[in-house]
Amino acid sequence: MAAGKYWILLSTALCAWLYLPGCGQPGPSSFIRMADGHMELDGKPFFPIALNYIADLQWNDTACWAAPCRNYERADLFRFSTRDSTLKLIEAEFRLIRQLGFNTVRIVGIASDLVELGPDEPVYLQARYGSGVDSLFALSREHEDRYLQAMDELLQVAERTGLKVILLVRLRVDQPRFVEQCLLLADRFRDRPVIMAYDLFNEPLYFDRPHHRPKDEVHRIVKHWRGLMRKHAPDQLTTIGLAGLPEVFSWDPNILDVDFISFHPYEYEPEQVRNEIHWYGEYVKKPWMIGETAIPADNDSVPYSTQLAFARKTVAQTLACGGIGYSWWQFKDVAWQRFHPSYMGVMDRKGWTEVDPALPPLEGTVKPVAKAFQEFDLTARKGHCEALPNYYNYSSFHTAKIYGRLVDRDRKPVPGGAVYGWNEDWSVPWYTIAKEDGTFELHGNFRYHHWMASATRYSMVRGDCQPGAYVTGSDGTASYYLGEIVLERLHLDEDGN
Repeated sequence: MAAGKYWILLSTALCAWLYLPGCGQPGPSSFIRMADGHMELDGKPFFPIALNYIADLQWNDTACWAAPCRNYERADLFRFSTRDSTLKLIEAEFRLIRQLGFNTVRIVGIASDLVELGPDEPVYLQARYGSGVDSLFALSREHEDRYLQAMDELLQVAERTGLKVILLVRLRVDQPRFVEQCLLLADRFRDRPVIMAYDLFNEPLYFDRPHHRPKDEVHRIVKHWRGLMRKHAPDQLTTIGLAGLPEVFSWDPNILDVDFISFHPYEYEPEQVRNEIHWYGEYVKKPWMIGETAIPADNDSVPYSTQLAFARKTVAQTLACGGIGYSWWQFKDVAWQRFHPSYMGVMDRKGWTEVDPALPPLEGTVKPVAKAFQEFDLTARKGHCEALPNYYNYSSFHTAKIYGRLVDRDRKPVPGGAVYGWNEDWSVPWYTIAKEDGTFELHGNFRYHHWMASATRYSMVRGDCQPGAYVTGSDGTASYYLGEIVLERLHLDEDGN
């Protein structure tokens, strides 16, 4: 018995010293730092294994508090409508997240679901009123203290359960009041090491307006944001969540003045995620991590074993290609009308899971995908950063193609550049990557009408094709030659080079 107790104490101490996920004990309360392109905690390597968690703001006429996503439980079952009971539910969920091997949560919603209704209106937050009715909560002066207290209570739960936090906020180029709201949080929590990083903008590819903002403008915008965060939250890191490789046409990862990049690749085509991770490893010179990824599984149309295998392979590829962290989307399955986003959780919504007798049981059962994170070993030997066989043609289409060569002003090849093509009404895009000699072939299942080309730290060029000018070869592929596409090298200040 004495030997058993000694081993438990020794293993707990070792676990805490290495800050590995799954230790089950709160970690030291120091700030995460960047050092030589990776993260450190108290001078030791820290690799965030994160889980995306949607938190709502719940309120009534006298108070407001943090709550789990309304969709994490069945629509006919709203068990907790008071501050204390709801915070206990979050604590049970966070304790389970820690036990499943995660050391970080990326909190989405409660600081990012902002709405601006008009110039004379306050900023609103999408929230839940009473027993869970959708509503808007006015982030006005009279409600400011209550909202900040709700955020504080959520962070306290993360502290008690030993989780670091990446907090998604919502900065927008044309909405200065969103920036003011972010700085309000930064000022309030600047001395709280539980906040590892602020995620300043989620997926500009989809949410920035206008689309394809010039890269020099993007660089200036992010540099301004970084200056504000250095002033208001000097000890917390900054990141931006990019949808993936296609962001290179505007929100080019290598020109963004943040501490690290968070990529959000998803498996729309076979092996798309591992192939994109390979590109990050080859061409992204800033520190980067996977900020979101997952595939859905309901153990019916998609087996749980497939989801587990995807998680293991993409975690391994992230480590092999030099990523500094990995984050799974998301905590629990939801009912969002479509299969793809509804079954990505590490928990389903069937049955019940008890975490601690003093805390409420959780609706749902842990899926096998959790094993990928419980078994994660940062010290394991890293494999090879693979480019899969379909690296240059994810979909293996051969109906039609556009092809050519990406070069710089001196006619030297630009390897790793991206070429995008669309159908006539811009509704279906495919993309490919230029090879070492700058040549590319973008295959599709239709004849492209529009195209766009760029590379990291280079300009973007775009044009149109004449569908009637395609030439069909002996292999049956209709081809359109774009020739040499000249990309101009960007000349930014030292933070963007």
